[in-house]
Amino acid sequence: MSGYDTQTLADRAEITDLLVNLGRCLDDHDFDGLKDVFTEDVVGTTPAGTREGRQALIDQARRNHESYERLAHQVTSMLVDVDGDAASARAYVTGAFGHADSPEPVRVLVGQYRNKLVRTADGWRISELTVRPVFRVGEPAPAL
Repeated sequence: MSGYDTQTLADRAEITDLLVNLGRCLDDHDFDGLKDVFTEDVVGTTPAGTREGRQALIDQARRNHESYERLAHQVTSMLVDVDGDAASARAYVTGAFGHADSPEPVRVLVGQYRNKLVRTADGWRISELTVRPVFRVGEPAPAL
């Protein structure tokens, strides 16, 4: 892993920030902020099925997160590969879900994210989101 030029390093940093911002939007219930994370025509495949379009993914995120007052998403083991105006990113995301009355989470999920990204006039955006569940502890995920 050597030979990165300045542009590649800048792209990798922007993509890393984008994925961390995805978790921040979920944690903060900033579902409108997800408009700056996904392309308009994003395709998302999660344990709840495949959704097409930014608003469909935002609606799904809202349904899965808004009833939890305490959320913590951690993005780790990130690998980013940039190829011009396209990129791919692989990361593990641990999400802890809880309620205001207790610091103990009621559910912890670990998933592997495999994303495709594109450079837009507004910066990098996720064009394809794939979530592969790895572990789940606690209450089951809500039915969608």
